[in-house]
Amino acid sequence: MTAKVTISLPDDLLSRLDAEAGELGVARSELVQESLAAYLGKTAEERQTEARRARMMWALEGMRTFEDRHPVVYDDRPTLEILRAIRETDDSAPLRGRSDGDK
Repeated sequence: MTAKVTISLPDDLLSRLDAEAGELGVARSELVQESLAAYLGKTAEERQTEARRARMMWALEGMRTFEDRHPVVYDDRPTLEILRAIRETDDSAPLRGRSDGDK
């Protein structure tokens, strides 16, 4: 017996589902059934491990591409001089746990 279920999906997730189903040459329903069966077949610990691994891979990729997204700034001043300059600015207050009213 097969039951019909109505679910709501964000547009971007539905687009990804349709693209994947089209690429595999299967119906949307079949892909959802297989995905749900695979998900439910795993233990909570396995799902947590996979989620942790995905977060780690995301972080590693972010580290690999950090320089591409953030240009390198070269400053010839000694580190302590740079830190003193930062401490003297108002925007460093959150780093010291202070608010503008604490001056």
